Parts: sequence; structure tokens; C-alpha cells
Amino acid sequence: MGQQTTQTPTEILFPDNRRARLVSPPAKTQPADIVQALNLAPPQAVIVLSGGAGNLEDSLKPRLFQFFSRGIARVAVEKKALIIDGGTQSGVMEMMGRGVADREWQTPLLGVAPAGRVTYPGFDKEGTPLEANHSHFVLVDTDEWGGETKTMFDVAAALAQDGPVVTVLVNGGSIAKQEILRSAREGWPVVVLAGSGRLADELAALWQERPDFIPDAVLAEIIADGNLHLLPVESTVAAFERLLGRLIDDQSKGNTTLELAWRRFARYDTNAIRQQKNFKNLQIWILRLGVLGTLLVVVQASLRLMGFWPGLAWLDRTLHYIIVFVPITTSALIAAANRFDAGNKWVLLRGSTEAIKREIFRYRARAEIYSRPQTIRTSPEAKLARKVESISRQLMQTEVNLSALRPYTGPIPPAYILSPGDDGLSALTPDQYLAFRLENQLNFYRDRSLKLEKQLRRYQWLIYIAGGAGTLLAAVGLDLWIALTTALVAAFTTYLEYQQVENTLVKYNQGSSNLANVRAWWLALSAEEQASQDNIDKLVSHTEKIIKNEHAGWVQEMQDALADLRAQQTRESDEQAQTPTLTDEES
Repeated sequence: MGQQTTQTPTEILFPDNRRARLVSPPAKTQPADIVQALNLAPPQAVIVLSGGAGNLEDSLKPRLFQFFSRGIARVAVEKKALIIDGGTQSGVMEMMGRGVADREWQTPLLGVAPAGRVTYPGFDKEGTPLEANHSHFVLVDTDEWGGETKTMFDVAAALAQDGPVVTVLVNGGSIAKQEILRSAREGWPVVVLAGSGRLADELAALWQERPDFIPDAVLAEIIADGNLHLLPVESTVAAFERLLGRLIDDQSKGNTTLELAWRRFARYDTNAIRQQKNFKNLQIWILRLGVLGTLLVVVQASLRLMGFWPGLAWLDRTLHYIIVFVPITTSALIAAANRFDAGNKWVLLRGSTEAIKREIFRYRARAEIYSRPQTIRTSPEAKLARKVESISRQLMQTEVNLSALRPYTGPIPPAYILSPGDDGLSALTPDQYLAFRLENQLNFYRDRSLKLEKQLRRYQWLIYIAGGAGTLLAAVGLDLWIALTTALVAAFTTYLEYQQVENTLVKYNQGSSNLANVRAWWLALSAEEQASQDNIDKLVSHTEKIIKNEHAGWVQEMQDALADLRAQQTRESDEQAQTPTLTDEES
């Protein structure tokens, strides 16, 4: 080794009076112990700079310096981040040091280098000098370039403590390739400055071309599993700064775009449930009052025919006022139902809620427009945001815009919508999509079909019983009471019609059968076929299309049923207003 390693920190004094803390840990020292020896304040984020300057065009160096100073260093200050690089006075590490110096050393800059390959004031030997603008160094017990990579990433992970970490690749060679591989395995996003040369350009080309087979196993894994974000080196510094800041924010706050989509879903869902409750309550009271009004009229007429009224004139008059009051109240409720149109708002909100949910699952499955081949130029997050915006804009052009949408205050994502084991935010493998989306929806269809079948049978039996009772009453000479049984039949029939119980049952059974077919198709595929992006897209596409078609059919049928219901109730209300109430003489 070039020097004896020790865990005891020392201090380097550079010629310009810049001081740096140096730790030379023995082999197999735990990352937490190295972090403790560095005596660094816990950062809120970590930025790892990877790459070199081999074959770097001189014309690019001024632009890269601005990327480091106004980009990385400024973002690090804003996000209270720590920067880690190779620490030597060469290539991009030297430019990074100058960039931090240009920001007046507001950000800690940690260099991790092989102890046997570097030199610094107080330890003169042959080697590459350490860069003087770094605030901390870790010299790893190795004589080989690249021998420090594992320690660099272990220390980065220990410093981040599960917080955001972003890797920036500029140029780069074989060592940088191993560093980007480690970033891919850690799941850290990597900003690739395309056009800066060598590894950066090779990765950019592979990311865009997506060849079926990549001979280099490391590059193949990076392309398959890496979270790469390409940025042309000709881009503005502002674009680079914004991308770097967004990647840090997305990790620290979770996936902001996805959380916003879930929040929009939850708000629409909450208000859809509220409008559905208001609509059902109004309709139930309208039906109840219709039956009650008929019952009171029949009771009054029957009692008059039986001659019970001479000593109970006050009761007759009371029934008369109630009978007058009932249709007035019914008409008022019908007018309110038509004016506030809770039923149509419920259907529109439910349609938008389900549309957002479909986009969320497409996004999480990284399928169709959200797959990697389709997101080279536009990120999946940007596409999801545009889809949700489009759905919301269309909704706000309807009568829903006339209602105040109440905020949702529960957890995000809403716990009640998720399957067991699903956090609602993680990317989904095909098997997870199958379990959390397809099978969850399939179980919903089956459970709801059973409930709808019971509900349909119950109300059909009530209709049959009421109809039979009417026939029995006619047979025994109680013709007046047939009006009540007729009103009950009409009420039960109306309820089934505006609830669309029978049509919904048919749609759910069809959807259940179609989803079962998709599941059977997927499970019959070989492992290689299931790994194909085309088949993953088909799985998601067919599943979401089945759910969409079922729901689109439900929405259309509900809107037609609600339109018929409004017309029927308005007509009946007008007829009641024009029908005079019986007086004592007329009876």
C-alpha cells in the first residue's frame, strides 16, 4: 500500500490555506464508522458525480463547468445536499471542485479515492494530487483505480440514510460503468449527460435504440434496470438544474406526480360518494312520499265510504291537509333533484375517478405510453400529469363545475382502494399488476354480482307480491286498495330502473368473464413471453380496456336512465299539480 491506513482523522492543509478532513479507514471498516469519523452534518440529499474527462472536447469544458457550478453546486446548496466524487485534481472532479469554490464552498464536497494512487500536502509521493476545494476525503485501502467504488457507494448510502440520492454521469469509462451499475442496483436515478463522450454517449444510444440483446452484461443490466434520465449536453443550465432538483424532490417527497394523481382521484371519489348519497336519499324520499300519498288517499276514501267520519271530522280534515302537503313536498323534492342534479354529478365524478385510476395503474405498470421505449423524450411523470389534467379539464366543463368539491383529508393513496400488500406508489411488476389490479377487479365484479343478484331477486319478488296482492284485493272487492299495490309496483320498478341493477349485473358478469380470460392467457405464457414488453403492454391494455368498456357502458346507461327518470318525475309532478283534491261533497 502507498500509506498505512488508520481510522483516526487527519487534516490536510492545501497551499491556498484550504483545509480538508481526511479519513483513511482500514479494510472492512463499516460505512457507519467512516461517516462518524468524517464528522459531517447529516445531509438532506446526496449527489454522486461519476465519470471522467477522457476524450472530452475542449469546447464542452466551459459548459460543463457551468453545469457543476450553477447546476450541481447550486442545487446542493438549495437542497442541503452533499456531493461525492473521486476527489482527485483531474477531469470532472477538478471541475466539480472549482464549481463548489465558485459557490464559496457552501456545500461539503467529499472525495473518495484509492490510498495507493494519490498524493497530497504532507504525504509526498508519486500519484494524482487530491483536489484542493474538497472539504473531506476518504482514502480507501487499495492500490487500484476502481478499488474505491464499493466504499464510495456504501458511504453515500450511509450518509443518505434512505434519503434521496442522484448520480450524475459525465463522459466516463470502465470505472464509471461499475459506478452506474451500482446506482442502478440501488435504484438511484442517474442523469446521463448525453454528448459528453464515451460511456455517457454509449448509454444514451442504447437507451434510445433498445436493442433486443446487449453483449456487455453490465450495460445490459444498466439499460434493463437503471433509472436513467438523458439530458443533452447542449441543454441549458436551467434545464439541468431543474431536472436534478426534481429528482431529489421526487425521492424526498415520494413520487409527487403519482401522489397528486392519487389525491385528485381521492377528491373526486369522495365527492362522487357524497353526490351518490344525496341522489339516493332524494329518490328514496320521492318514492316513499309517492307511496305514502297514495296510501293516505286510499285510507281517506275507504273511511269515508264506511261512514266513520261524522264524529271524527277533525281527523278527516287533518288527512286532507296531509294529502295536499305530500304532493307539494314531492314536487319540491323533484325540483331540487332536477336543479342540483346530484345523480348526473355522481355519474360524471365516478367516470373521472375511474379514468384517473386506470392511468395510475398503467403508469405504475410502466406499460403502453408509460413503458421505457415510449418515454425516451417525455418522462412517464409528465405523461401521467397530462392525462390527469385532461381528465380533470373535461370534468370541469360539465355541471360538476357548479358544485363545490369538498377536499379529501385522508391518507394518500387512500387505504380503502388498495389491495393487501399494495402501497399504491411503487412500480408494479406484471405479477403484481395481475394481483393488485386484475384479480382485485375480478373479485370486485364477482362480489358485486352476487349482491346485485340478491337485490334483483328481492325487488322482483316484491313486485310479484305487490301485483298478486292487487289481484287478491280486486277479487275480494277492495278495488280502492289496488291503487296502493300499483304504487308499490311502480316504486320498486322505478328503483330498479334508476339503479340499473339488471344492466349492471350483466356488465359485471361480462367483465368478470373477460378478465378471467385475460388472466388465463397471461398465465399460459412462458416465462420468456411474460418478460416481453409487448405482452406486458397487452396484459395492461386488455385489462384496462375491459374495465373501461364496462364502466363506459354503465355511465351511458346511467345517464340515459337518469334522463328518463327526470322526464317521468317532471311529468308526474305536473299531473299532480293539475289534479284537484277531493272535497267532502265530491267524495
